[in-house]
Amino acid sequence: MDISKSALILIDLQNGVTAVELNPHKAIQIIENANHLINKFREENGFIVFVRTAFIDNKDILPADKKLRSLSDVKESFDQIDNRLSIRQNDYLVTKRGFSAFFGTDLDLELRRHGIENLVFAGVSTHIGIDTSAKDGYQLNYNIYFIEDAISAPKEKQHEFIVKEIFPLYGEVIKTEDLILN
Repeated sequence: MDISKSALILIDLQNGVTAVELNPHKAIQIIENANHLINKFREENGFIVFVRTAFIDNKDILPADKKLRSLSDVKESFDQIDNRLSIRQNDYLVTKRGFSAFFGTDLDLELRRHGIENLVFAGVSTHIGIDTSAKDGYQLNYNIYFIEDAISAPKEKQHEFIVKEIFPLYGEVIKTEDLILN
């Protein structure tokens, strides 16, 4: 894969999501692997996209997001990118209101402006934000890659089923090390 024609799509690595119990990979491991991927993409002139979920007035919250939004310890900073990540001002930030990073955003337009052919997904949750965004990207004719050890979900079975049964239908599942070492 040519990283210079690839976008690292980091889904929902924000305070309100990384505060939730994740399985099989904990938030700290996801963040650590995401930072390795970010460094690789910076070294090879890849495009880095941080995607976050934010709400305007709490009337636009999808039912699956209501449980996350009720976390009192992260209420004020729910939609802020986790400060353990290496985000820079020139990284692209997408704010979504639903599951997909593409629906209702200009992500596809920005990827095309940068000549992107490959989408590399990391973040949370395997079965919702990543799966939905990757399916939309696939339908838009991008090559799809999933970094299995940089993705997680609240329940291990949510992660495992999607990774083993669904992702291989429209993308390639690899590990952080596979991308870093190539």
